[in-house]
Amino acid sequence: MEKWNIKAPIVMDGTSNFRDLGGYPANGGTIRKGCFYRSDALHRLSENDLSWMEENKITCVLDLRSRSEVEQSPDRISENFTYYSIPMSDRINDEKGLLSIPERLSDLYITILNTHQEKIREVMERIVERKGEPVVFHCAVGKDRTGVIAMLLLRLAGVPEEIIVADYSVSAENMKSVFEEQRKIFQQKGIEVPEVLLSSPKEEMEKTLDYLKSTWGDVETYLKECGVEVEDLEKLKKILVA
Repeated sequence: MEKWNIKAPIVMDGTSNFRDLGGYPANGGTIRKGCFYRSDALHRLSENDLSWMEENKITCVLDLRSRSEVEQSPDRISENFTYYSIPMSDRINDEKGLLSIPERLSDLYITILNTHQEKIREVMERIVERKGEPVVFHCAVGKDRTGVIAMLLLRLAGVPEEIIVADYSVSAENMKSVFEEQRKIFQQKGIEVPEVLLSSPKEEMEKTLDYLKSTWGDVETYLKECGVEVEDLEKLKKILVA
């Protein structure tokens, strides 16, 4: 991990996996620092957390959680924030409240790539709208839906796959306490959860990247299929890299 300087989470009262994607080597430079953040849910933010985010102009939030998750634990943000709900797959419940647990994390990620292309397009368009101003995207624990979005952004910018995999894999360590809470939620539903679902093995992101390449060739082609305009893709690549 030290080889690529995978960053520790920013110390906050209400999150465990809030990280700046800036600094990774990319095409012609590095990912711009202080602009693109990934995180777990923001429903426990403290006043200090909110003040820090506002001071650093991180006031645009892209919430990838399902509608049921948002209703149960809405993000704690102030009126100074711009908030977008862009619901994607929830491994605990689907939008009809039915149990839906994949056997492997990569199965979930591949499902996201195949069935949430409209949502992925919206995420990319919202980031383009920011014109390089800070944005944070998040789901519940900041590793699955968030991990897919981070992978797409970093790969589009030319970040090497091994760095993307390493960035993904640290979430398990960051989220230990949250995973324990999730395990209890599952147990209350009478469900035994495969340990892999509460982890972030590098093999799962590697398999996802392999699937993306074998199906679409590269991330740019995939995002075009999602409906992202060529002009927006070019803008996105420019604002990602410093």
